[in-house]
Amino acid sequence: MKLENFIHKILESKSKSNLVYLITLILFILSILTFPTKITKAKMLPSKDSDTFSIYVDLKDGSSSSKTKEVTQCISNELQKNENITNISVFIGEGQPLDFAALVKLSALKDKQWQAEMMVNIEKENNRDISSYNLVSKIREPIKQKCTKYDANIKFVELPAGPPVLASLVAQVYGGKDFYSRRDFANKIAKIFKKQRTLVDIDVMASKDFDKYELILDNNKIIKSAVSLEQIKQIIFLAFEGVNISVVNDSNAQNQIPIFLRLDDSRLIEKQDIKSLNDKLKTLKLKNAYNQMVSVSELVKIKIIKKEPEITSKDLKPVINVIAETNKDSQIYPLLDAREDMINSLKSDYEIIKTNMLNLSFINKKTKERFDLVFDGELKVTIDTFKDLGGAFIIALVLIFFLMVMYYKSFAISGGIVLSSFISIIGVILAHIIMNIFTQDTFYLTATSLIGFIGLIGINSRNSTLIIDFTVQLIKEDKLKINEAIAKATATRSKPIILTVLTMVFASSLLATDAVFGGLGVALIGGTLISYVVSMFFVPVIIKNHIKKLL
Repeated sequence: MKLENFIHKILESKSKSNLVYLITLILFILSILTFPTKITKAKMLPSKDSDTFSIYVDLKDGSSSSKTKEVTQCISNELQKNENITNISVFIGEGQPLDFAALVKLSALKDKQWQAEMMVNIEKENNRDISSYNLVSKIREPIKQKCTKYDANIKFVELPAGPPVLASLVAQVYGGKDFYSRRDFANKIAKIFKKQRTLVDIDVMASKDFDKYELILDNNKIIKSAVSLEQIKQIIFLAFEGVNISVVNDSNAQNQIPIFLRLDDSRLIEKQDIKSLNDKLKTLKLKNAYNQMVSVSELVKIKIIKKEPEITSKDLKPVINVIAETNKDSQIYPLLDAREDMINSLKSDYEIIKTNMLNLSFINKKTKERFDLVFDGELKVTIDTFKDLGGAFIIALVLIFFLMVMYYKSFAISGGIVLSSFISIIGVILAHIIMNIFTQDTFYLTATSLIGFIGLIGINSRNSTLIIDFTVQLIKEDKLKINEAIAKATATRSKPIILTVLTMVFASSLLATDAVFGGLGVALIGGTLISYVVSMFFVPVIIKNHIKKLL
């Protein structure tokens, strides 16, 4: 009875009705403003708390496997100091055993001496008091500070919560007259990425220049020295690369065991210069046809050449990827800051064109070279997901609107029902803000949150329909005035509506703490609670001037 009288007073007073509109509008605007102010942050899915993570190590191109081993050994020693680390596997000169995520991250293509991957297993979730992503964030900088030797790039890679991608943020650089101009521009983008506080593990996936030493056989000297070409080729290969010379049969082994022959670490060159290589070749001697010892250094010439770059392409277009991971943040926010920095810092040298979405094109004012910058990775998956779900939400609103038009034969009433359903976004956002206050990590508005919001449309429309239909019934059968009928219908239907709301809240509370579906649970809780308030006060005010059309 008290609720009925309260609603009736609002309907009878124009100023109070306008106050309901004003309060609703203010709450709606404030809830929307939480996005640009970053009070509410959006992300496709929250970080996944898993029992393993990987470390990718890339030294300067041309570095030896011994240097790679030194860096990985340093990382292993630091990791072992953490009580949450259980075991570590190191793969030098190759990628880790492939899974779907490793395929996407190009682990299968790693075969260089200066490349390594490490698999790190940690305690099960119940046996540690820190999440895996917080653990990675905690150990990242200390390990990098201590183990970044020989220009090593150390990247910490966590298992993705959603579909695997090359990196959280990928900037694809197309265009330029050649590989080198494209690489120079990619390095400029990487420098801007490094300025962003929450972007880490930044790397330019392009070959770097380094010298190679080519051994050219001097055929004239070889013939005069009475040494065969095959003989000198074999001794050089045997000394530096090694070869299987035989096998051993073992009854306990499934396959034959090869015998591998190569010089020990004395074959390694201390300094990367021609003199050191020539001194090493002098130590290799062959016996010619006259039983005389001939030094290999006398039979070859050393030529310095530049290593040809490896050119990667996508959709048949040459491309260089600049990759970065985020440190406990959504990808979109550091990208927006980096994008703004790109426009401001590069506009003096480049004409900048804003293409589709966030992508940019840069035209060099002097050389007229054009570079196209396309953003990919988990960022693109996030944007595409929110676009698709946003489209689904709009389609749901339109379908419900036309359904209500067919049922009530009134555009105004149907629009009011759809509007009241849309306003429930206030509860969704408010619930995320409250959840963010009480959780240790940032509680993001995720893709599952939007799924919950879409599901709320039907529930909110049902609440409005119950009130409208009962109002019409009271007016026709009990001959009540419009405002009295609306107040009585709203108060009477408040009980079944609140029971529906509480049922939804209790059921959704089981999802609220889930890592992936927490956004869905919180959206349903906040949305249904605010939908009750909207049904009790906003719906009566918005339908009172249009209910006559249904009589």
